[in-house]
Amino acid sequence: MKLFKNGKIYTMDRENKIVDSILVEEGKIVGIGREEELIKKLNGGEIIDLEGKTVIPAFNDSHVHFVNYGYNKKKIPLYSCRSVEDVVKIGKEKFTVYGGWVLGRGWNQDLFIGEKRMPTREDLDKISTEYPICFTRTCGHVAVVNTKALEVCGITKDTKCSGGDVDYEKGTFSENGLYLVYSHIPSPSLEELKTMLVETQEEFFSMGITSVQTDDFETFPDKDFAKIIKAYTELEKEGKLKIKVTEQCLFPEIEKIKRFNELGYTFGYGSKNFRIGPIKLLLDGSLGGKTAFLQKPYIDNDKNYGIATYTIEEFEKVVTLADSLGYQVAVHAIGDGAIKMCVDAFEKLPNLNNKRHGIVHCQITTNELMERMKKLNILAYIQPIFLDYDLHIVEDRVGYERSLETYAWNTMRKLNIPMAFGSDSPVDTADVIKALHCAVNRQDISFRPAEKWLPNEALPIVDAIKYYTVGGAFASFEENLKGTIEVGKLADFVVLSENIIEIHSEDILKIKIDTTVVEGNIVYNRK
Repeated sequence: MKLFKNGKIYTMDRENKIVDSILVEEGKIVGIGREEELIKKLNGGEIIDLEGKTVIPAFNDSHVHFVNYGYNKKKIPLYSCRSVEDVVKIGKEKFTVYGGWVLGRGWNQDLFIGEKRMPTREDLDKISTEYPICFTRTCGHVAVVNTKALEVCGITKDTKCSGGDVDYEKGTFSENGLYLVYSHIPSPSLEELKTMLVETQEEFFSMGITSVQTDDFETFPDKDFAKIIKAYTELEKEGKLKIKVTEQCLFPEIEKIKRFNELGYTFGYGSKNFRIGPIKLLLDGSLGGKTAFLQKPYIDNDKNYGIATYTIEEFEKVVTLADSLGYQVAVHAIGDGAIKMCVDAFEKLPNLNNKRHGIVHCQITTNELMERMKKLNILAYIQPIFLDYDLHIVEDRVGYERSLETYAWNTMRKLNIPMAFGSDSPVDTADVIKALHCAVNRQDISFRPAEKWLPNEALPIVDAIKYYTVGGAFASFEENLKGTIEVGKLADFVVLSENIIEIHSEDILKIKIDTTVVEGNIVYNRK
């Protein structure tokens, strides 16, 4: 038994109670309240002094790519590039061959100074013509390769792709076209994968994240979901998996979902720290890559509506199947065209209200679509950190008038649309403090624009925290297990360097995670 005493503990329960102590036994909270009352029940157990610091529930990242986060460490980081020349320069300086390939991720043409074009195969040929190169855009929905990679992958001028784009001359690929390249890149071994997971877990603990809902199954070219499940389950048996993992199972095809179900991987299957969650579907692309599927075209190209990876009929079939097999469904949909396809498909399902089907990202919304989401009780998986970049490009993609109803989190709050916050990392940083800043201040992490972007959509800090804690727990049907500091729930919480509730909102970015606690055990300490 342990007593965490002398804190300012925000329980985040329905009454928003504040207490000074937490009593923990066998990983669960058995008492909250005043120190003098709880210490009587301690029976000689350990006492941890919180030194008057602020404590809140630990964070739950409701949509992340946990495996890919670790895999990304094997790639050349291109996030700092501010020109095509930078991409070439860093590619040469950090040239590393992994599995016979040179891999990189993070370039973003919108951040380039001067010419804002995507790199091409001719640019990458300047790095190497001997080894195949694949550099993926920060969003993960677009990649560029060199000429050697085209040869290795057998891609010619005549290569076509359904649900994606292939530009042989430029060496660029998007959406389903990416698999024409990725299928030729070797996958890590089981032991390499396990090492990645443990290292990633430690990084997430340092950010106060103790639960993740993660899309992993198509991270590697072999798309071997069994190996990924085995990595998690072996780590748990070895006592090394301490973070709570809910798998968002990405299966694009009906036959794969059927096979997965027949193998016994039903919704909720698993153990304490690893569970099978929703079927994840990828319906469109990214706003930055101009592949998010819109109802009206992008303003710079009246022929480009983005990409829908399914026809309406195909999409409704796969959603209906997943639902009929008892799975929750979570659909990647960024553009309003894709969001409408989701709402239309969900609306046709029986007994929808208790399914907690959701839309991942849900960025280019309209008031009409949000009203329909409210009516159907559709969950929104939101990534507040996206605002750091997207607030600078939304108008360039969809125009001023359409931008006014986007990233509309306060509108969703007022409509009581259930929201669960996450990061989509490694697409963006998993740093929760930065995300909370974006949600509350409606500015990027450099405090731009000074007048704030759509300030009417700013969230109160308590609500923002709840969407990153109990909101995530609700998304995975675990709100009775975690997400608030209450008796009977897991003792997962974080100690902060400053009082995030009382501090001026402009100072949120100064806050540090001092301590992370999982089931009553300290797994990270900044000191």
